[in-house]
Amino acid sequence: MRILIIALLALNILYFVGVYLFGVVFNQPPRIKEPDVPTITLLSMKSSGNLATQGPQAGTVCYSVGPYSVEKTARLVANKIADEGYAVNIRRQQTDRINKYLVFLPQLASRALAGDVVADIKKHQIRDYSVIETGPYKNAIALGTFDDLDKARRHAEYVRYLGYDARYTEQRQRALVYWIRYDEPSGQSVPVVEWSQSVDQKTVIQKIPEACEF
Repeated sequence: MRILIIALLALNILYFVGVYLFGVVFNQPPRIKEPDVPTITLLSMKSSGNLATQGPQAGTVCYSVGPYSVEKTARLVANKIADEGYAVNIRRQQTDRINKYLVFLPQLASRALAGDVVADIKKHQIRDYSVIETGPYKNAIALGTFDDLDKARRHAEYVRYLGYDARYTEQRQRALVYWIRYDEPSGQSVPVVEWSQSVDQKTVIQKIPEACEF
């Protein structure tokens, strides 16, 4: 009987020791974040500051605007851009551009034949004519030069209606043009087209994005 009581006491002691050790090992608080698992952030955990200041900072975009055929126009527009606080410079460029459109009759075999055609043209009240004396169009008959392509095309069609093989071609020349390069904050738009037309209504330009070099 005494041995049985001692054995029961020993078992009770072992049981309580085991329960205590089991609790120490397994009764631990869970980890706040498991490795390799993204944490979910609740909206209530975000900063209560101004949300507008938490977005990305505004960048800078650069453009070239042109070509301007008149340097004064380019400088006046560049000054307007500079007055708004933007970095700006003017770049010169040599270009081969259309100067006029020539309406003409193709070359004839001799100047005498060209003279005969001119005499016939006069009957139709065509006043602008001349025989080209030198160059690749020698003995062709010039029927006028035009600034506008549509006007040149219409005049050529009229002369063809009269029975002549009228044609038109571009006349090109080397010239200086001017490009304005400037920067502007992303999301804003400098009205360079409107400013250019306010300086010169005939100005036709394009706005091209490019890498910033300021």
